[in-house]
Amino acid sequence: MSKDLKNLEKIYNLQGLGHRGTSRGKVFLGLSVLIACVAFFGLDVVLDIGSHRVSGITYTSGELVHLVFEMLAVFGLGYAITILWAYLRLLQVEAERSQETIHMLRGNFDDVLLTKFDDWGLTTAERDVTLLIIRGLSVADIAAARNTAQGTIKAQSTSIFRKIGVGSKAELMSLIIDEFLTSDRTPAS
Repeated sequence: MSKDLKNLEKIYNLQGLGHRGTSRGKVFLGLSVLIACVAFFGLDVVLDIGSHRVSGITYTSGELVHLVFEMLAVFGLGYAITILWAYLRLLQVEAERSQETIHMLRGNFDDVLLTKFDDWGLTTAERDVTLLIIRGLSVADIAAARNTAQGTIKAQSTSIFRKIGVGSKAELMSLIIDEFLTSDRTPAS
């Protein structure tokens, strides 16, 4: 893979990492707020019960209702934290499994592409352009990524389509997906 394509992949990967970091920050903030609320209401309940015991004053019906609702809030928020934490752990495990599957499939996809590139007799430059076409980049974007003229990319695309036996980007994508799906390579479990 050329230097330009590696730089392009770095850009894509950095954008993805920024999004994940933001999501984790929001989850951490949400859990922190829930924990702070449990601490606040829990301390309020303890202090309220303690002050009534020390002073020997009985609760009025309004104070008793208030205390019961504060206790329910503490238990409810504590339960919510427990469920949320368990759900986040489940999502994390599922995300790790999905990431492993994607990594495995990407490896198979790369193997299928490299084999097909050899079968089609594509040059190194044509391989790079084909990868960028597969990623959905326009002629202008490919030219910018490869530091070349749009006319050069159009000529390379025409050569690629002729060698592969397709007439458009859509046909190229369809052929590549079909090659991947019908390849005799199957992911290991």
